[in-house]
Amino acid sequence: MNCIVVFLGSEVAGDDSAGYEIYMRIKDKIKARLEYLGTDFFKFYGIYRGEEKLVIVDAVYGIDDVIHLKNNEIFEIEDKSQGIHFLSAIEALKIMREVMENFPKEIHLVGIPARSFEEKTLDEKTIKKAIEMIEEVVLRDC
Repeated sequence: MNCIVVFLGSEVAGDDSAGYEIYMRIKDKIKARLEYLGTDFFKFYGIYRGEEKLVIVDAVYGIDDVIHLKNNEIFEIEDKSQGIHFLSAIEALKIMREVMENFPKEIHLVGIPARSFEEKTLDEKTIKKAIEMIEEVVLRDC
């Protein structure tokens, strides 16, 4: 199964930078297509090449530990935009699924706990755990 891993978040907005930080650490280490999209998940529409598996890496507010959700677990989230995002990644994902002619068959979300837009509160242990989870999800089928 071919896959794409997309990383979301601001480079400078506190914990929202988790996706960018993880992307920078693993961009040359994982054998999958990796793309950093900033805070605009709609960019996915322009870069998608028919991959069957999509892995989204993003900071998630309101969780205490790194999470992995798959397919319907993601679409059941009632996420609404906050702070710097016009739409949350989940809202954008739901829209994209409806409007894109081709869409990945398998979708994963690796969520990194976020507490602040103003400062980084992420610790090294959390980042390493997220990287291990991404590697596990990617290596499973890609």
